[in-house]
Amino acid sequence: MFSNTWEWIRIFGFLAYFYFTIAVIFGLLRKSSYVKSNKNLIYQIHQSAGWMGLLILLAHLLLLLIDHYEPYTILEIILPFNSGYKPFLSSLGTIAFYLFFVVMITSDLWLQKMNRNIWKKTHFLVLPAWILSLVHGLFIGTDTGNVFILLFYGVTANITVFILILRMADQKRAVLQ
Repeated sequence: MFSNTWEWIRIFGFLAYFYFTIAVIFGLLRKSSYVKSNKNLIYQIHQSAGWMGLLILLAHLLLLLIDHYEPYTILEIILPFNSGYKPFLSSLGTIAFYLFFVVMITSDLWLQKMNRNIWKKTHFLVLPAWILSLVHGLFIGTDTGNVFILLFYGVTANITVFILILRMADQKRAVLQ
């Protein structure tokens, strides 16, 4: 069914974006007063989706090294603005990876050792990471002309922004009370 690495790279890119979107949405919902029950389930989905996104993103990056269509070197993958293929858009993906990585490591591995305020500020790096990954996928993806791909990005972006607005309104309301 999938005959070359470029197809797998795209699939893993979509899946990583999807899992990170789920992680962001459930992370925003977890602390919302709109959700009254199942907070532990929401947390588990948030955490699991984040780790799945990171693991799939690593597969996405590793496949770039062996792709024959548009191969990347290790330096092109790890150093932003060093790619021969669409350097700016490739760099958005690299920067998003680093931001997601920092959020995941500080959240699950260093949380006990960090100051809570620093952790919280670091954790919110997930929002710019998510935006960078959205822009990266939209503009570097070879499938972006496909109506279903555009619908996928449009629906996920709108749901995420809607949940973010709800969360911000919830926080504002809590401050005013």
